[in-house]
Amino acid sequence: MMKKFLTFLAAACCVMAMSATDYTSHIKVTINGEATEQDDVPVVITQTDGAYNLSLNNFVLWMGNMPMPVGNIAVSNVQGTDAHGFTTIKFNDKINITEGTDTQYDMWAGPLLGEVPINLTARFTDTALSATIDIDMMSMMGQVISVELFGVAPATAGLEGDVNHDSEVNLADVNAVIGIILDK
Repeated sequence: MMKKFLTFLAAACCVMAMSATDYTSHIKVTINGEATEQDDVPVVITQTDGAYNLSLNNFVLWMGNMPMPVGNIAVSNVQGTDAHGFTTIKFNDKINITEGTDTQYDMWAGPLLGEVPINLTARFTDTALSATIDIDMMSMMGQVISVELFGVAPATAGLEGDVNHDSEVNLADVNAVIGIILDK
């Protein structure tokens, strides 16, 4: 009996430890009232031990036809609240924007800025995402940058730990893992 309980506990910990969802987002960037839009921008949300990380990687501002590579905007260890079928995370603090990895750009502006104040609110499910990121650069550059994201997860994307592929990480996945371990 104790062996089965420990097996169940170990399986539950493995399944619930981490999940990740990649979203392909449409973004609208508004700088001091002037807006530009982009499609197919990747956003990744991971969950580890109940806290969430959101990454908008290789973020590029477009000024007409001219790209301004910014870099990776990422927030970590943000607590989420679940209500009405979606999870909400809120972050209001300073971060360092890191260098992007897209090799078509030689230089990224974000790392040169130092700590940047970010106000982020994201709501998401396993299949959809909406988020706003406000970057208050008034004191440094006389600009407020507002980024709105609307994303969907590809149909092939799955949650880590979603063993039975029902788009949820839940007790059914734990039971499936136990069945695998016990060879049932």
